[in-house]
Amino acid sequence: MYRGEACNMAACPGNCLEEKNQGNCRLDQERCICYDGFAGDDCSQVSAHGAWTTVHPKHSPAPAGSASHGATVWRDTLHILGGESYGRGELMSTYDFNGNVWETVHPEDGGEVPDKRYGTSTVMYGDKIFMYGGVVKGQGISNELWAFDVSAKTWENITVRTDACNVTTSPSGMCGPLHVVGHTATLVPGFGDKNNYQYMVVIFGHSPHYGYLNTVQEFNFGSREWRIVQTSGYVVKGGYGHSAAYDFLTEKVYVYGGIVSESESSQVLSSRLYAYEPSTRIWNLLSSAPSARLLHTANFVNQGLMMVFGGNTHNDTSTSYGAKCYSKDLLVYDVYCDSWHFHQMPSYLQADLARFGHSSVVFEDALYIYGGFNGQLLNDILRYQPGYCSYYTKQEKCTSARPGIKCIWDVQKMRCISITQVQRSAIYGREQYDYVACPSKSRLTMTSELLHDVLRCQELGNCQSCVSTAFDCTYCGNGVCSKERCRETTSVASVFLELSTHQSVPQVPATTVGPPLNAKRLEACPVSEDFLMQSVCEQLHNCRACSSNTACKWDTEQNRCRSQGSTSTAVLVSNRTQDDVVCPPACATLTNCHNCTEDECIWCQNEQRCVDRNAYTASFPYGQCREWTTFTAKCRSSPVTALSIGTTTALSSAQCGYYNSCQQCLDDPACGWCDNGSNTGLGRCVVGGALAPYDETECALKHWFFTSCPRCNCNGHSVCNDQQHCEQPCNNLTTGVHCEKCRTGYWGSPINGGKCQRCECNGQGVYCHPDTGKCYCTTKGIVGDHCEKCDSQNHYHGDPLKGSCYYELTIDYQFTFNLSKKEDRHFTQINFRNSPGKPEIDADFTITCSVPAKMDISVKRAGSPDMLILVGVNCSTFRHRFPKTEYQFGHSPDDNSSLTTFYVFVHDFQPPIWIQIAFSQYPKLNLQQFFITFSSCFLLLLLMAAVLWKIKQKYDMFRRRQRLFVEMEQMASRPFSQVLVDIENRESIDLSLTLEGIGHMSKKRKKECPSPIALEPCSGNRAAVLSLLVRLPTGGQSQAPTGQSNGLAVASALVTLGPRRPSMELHPKEPKSKRKQSQHPESCT
Repeated sequence: MYRGEACNMAACPGNCLEEKNQGNCRLDQERCICYDGFAGDDCSQVSAHGAWTTVHPKHSPAPAGSASHGATVWRDTLHILGGESYGRGELMSTYDFNGNVWETVHPEDGGEVPDKRYGTSTVMYGDKIFMYGGVVKGQGISNELWAFDVSAKTWENITVRTDACNVTTSPSGMCGPLHVVGHTATLVPGFGDKNNYQYMVVIFGHSPHYGYLNTVQEFNFGSREWRIVQTSGYVVKGGYGHSAAYDFLTEKVYVYGGIVSESESSQVLSSRLYAYEPSTRIWNLLSSAPSARLLHTANFVNQGLMMVFGGNTHNDTSTSYGAKCYSKDLLVYDVYCDSWHFHQMPSYLQADLARFGHSSVVFEDALYIYGGFNGQLLNDILRYQPGYCSYYTKQEKCTSARPGIKCIWDVQKMRCISITQVQRSAIYGREQYDYVACPSKSRLTMTSELLHDVLRCQELGNCQSCVSTAFDCTYCGNGVCSKERCRETTSVASVFLELSTHQSVPQVPATTVGPPLNAKRLEACPVSEDFLMQSVCEQLHNCRACSSNTACKWDTEQNRCRSQGSTSTAVLVSNRTQDDVVCPPACATLTNCHNCTEDECIWCQNEQRCVDRNAYTASFPYGQCREWTTFTAKCRSSPVTALSIGTTTALSSAQCGYYNSCQQCLDDPACGWCDNGSNTGLGRCVVGGALAPYDETECALKHWFFTSCPRCNCNGHSVCNDQQHCEQPCNNLTTGVHCEKCRTGYWGSPINGGKCQRCECNGQGVYCHPDTGKCYCTTKGIVGDHCEKCDSQNHYHGDPLKGSCYYELTIDYQFTFNLSKKEDRHFTQINFRNSPGKPEIDADFTITCSVPAKMDISVKRAGSPDMLILVGVNCSTFRHRFPKTEYQFGHSPDDNSSLTTFYVFVHDFQPPIWIQIAFSQYPKLNLQQFFITFSSCFLLLLLMAAVLWKIKQKYDMFRRRQRLFVEMEQMASRPFSQVLVDIENRESIDLSLTLEGIGHMSKKRKKECPSPIALEPCSGNRAAVLSLLVRLPTGGQSQAPTGQSNGLAVASALVTLGPRRPSMELHPKEPKSKRKQSQHPESCT
């Protein structure tokens, strides 16, 4: 059994997994009945984990699909207001949760009713629905606040009380309520009374005058007072299409995602998450989500756990990185643990989950998703029923599971419970150790998070942003934010030098600072800080938004917002000290294509709207703009009547009338083709639908084509034969299968009866551009739409109307012309000219062509006409000499005109080609003069070399003498002394004695103990050079032989200076008295 509008959905998919005992099929109800513990369309989901189901309303017509509508719940009814539905649908529809039926709400007659709009915000207060802002078709972005009384079914246009619009009373210089779209409105408890909803907080959005807003507006339901409030804390960057949800556990509004501006002309998706505390109006930055998105929804089905569904995650341009336009993700943010997680989606569901621009509400602890856009507008309802914590019996499973409920582990009772079952003070107070709310983390994860926090802290350049994050940052002063405690002694220059490798930071003077500020809270931040104002101004990418802040000034040269200088937070309400910058008109105020594109805005042709360059996505999120341009040349002329009427039909008629061919006409979904019935393909494009034109009197139904073109299409230049082919040849100078092109040598647009006309090229070209008629000149150097002038900027001179253009060749230079570019493909000729200026020297001419080409040369003498001297010569390689005896070179003494001019014509070639050409006048070589000059120069150089060599020898000798004098002076300045040496005669040794006798004599001889005669310490006094007198051997005689310096020699050794070292050769048990003392102070090294 199947159901659905197309009978394409199984009533009991997979037989409800009855074989696994998870459910059974009820044919009478056309759905599965799941057993306990299971849920889903096919009973494949576990109820404890949270389950998705498709809601199938009873036999009642669902409203037309819509996106960016408002959704609120009153009692047991879902109210859907407005939304983009492409001109269909009603202003309001309701869905009865209990009755499971749709109804259309019709207000009471006679009352004021708002126009249908999309991109609004809606909140329910009491029994009234408050709707603010949005885009009204044909009127732009609204700032109206409407209230619908559910009980009385009446609308009221609320007139709010607001401050006067001047900078002395309004902190931001803006006037509320602002014209805004893509914002959020959140109902928060009144300050002081948590049970009384008194305030509506409107956050961010896009304004046609101020661009992407980072403002917060408040509306008091009791006093009807509206104001733009001054916030503090983290300097936020607001945008369009974000989400905002209030958490009763932390009493904060959590703002996530959206599209924000990067500059005046670009935007980017945001993944940041902010927490806004309405009671103190303080912003805090939390951990960013794993992906960026816009036009999603966020709800707290249960306290402490925010559920984000769907959205547009596509942020690619010409290169795709896999981001999807329609997301089906369910992101879960754990408020207590400040962590993001992906929720597992079901494998089967009788609906397409992927979408953006949908709405979400909470009814009886269940999340309901309605409508949205996934390439088409949706009107289905999805339901998510959270699971329960008692299913989990292990601590790690409990803290890691997030089944739509924030589960915590009760340490004392050893069970998993919901965070709502304990008091808030027990979670955040002294009893927090009785419960485990977050899963344990590995050391690697903790290290990674710490490094991430360090980098995030370093990116923050002002105190308020530094201390208003979840990263535990510390503000050190002078624009320096640190994860750890600030260093006690440092300089600003060294801090910035250290951080410059990670990110760009504001530049400050390199001066030594005192003790660091070590601010951890807003109260410790300095009252006056330039870095704060600089951060605030850098978030503003619109001239009007910048000028509305008294601390900022718009830089017209660089198109960016800058701080006015040293200010305090109080300067926001002070008077301006500099001249106001005159901002250009807002793009939204420009009403036609020309002034829109001239002011560098985007013009949407079919919507007839002008928007900011960085606001295309915010202005047309659902493909409403089918054609846009930023170039004035592409603007189309629309009938004045269409612009004055301003209706969709009139604008579509003006748009359709622009198209001149059937295929272009049918590419626009609002247009159709009306054939004139002449069997030639002539017709016109008019607004209409699949069945008939909008105005049926404009075209007979038998000639109406909406999805396909007529088979006969000769564009009015021929008739079709029996086979529906155009008779050839085509008439009116046209050609082609459908007579859609002009013949060669003609240009124009023959489409749908258009004319062709001859190419006007002054005889310098044959072909021209088929659309513009711009001639393709065949001679290089001739330019102009009609080949009417020479390219003088590139040294081509002449008159193409009477002759041609020539390139002026300079004598004695070789020129190379490369005709290989795409724009050179039409050239078949190039001309040169040269006037030799040396009267007594022959003129040589050389030319080389890379491809076959012909060459003509003519000469013009003073007072004579041109005369051809060479005709049809192959210029592959050609040389020729023009003798001075035949031609008179030089200039006339009367008027300084050239006596002889040569003209060279290279023609009949096909690019690509390169040509080398030169005229030269070099005198003949005189060998006798050459050798005399060469010999003289050679001898002169040889003489100079000899002189230089002699000078070098003298100089080298002088340097050697000087160096010898220096060495002798150094030697003479050394310290010296005298040593008296007493030399005793040695006993004569009888050479006839035996070895035993000699040994006996040596024992009786007195032992000699040498002493140093000199000790030269080295640098450091740890070593020295020790010198001793040594007696030379005498060969057994009492004296050394004559001529041997009395038998003496000086011996030197490097010794160490320091503690005395014992000899390693002595036995450790040897008595001390037997150890001999050395006479020299130290040992050798």
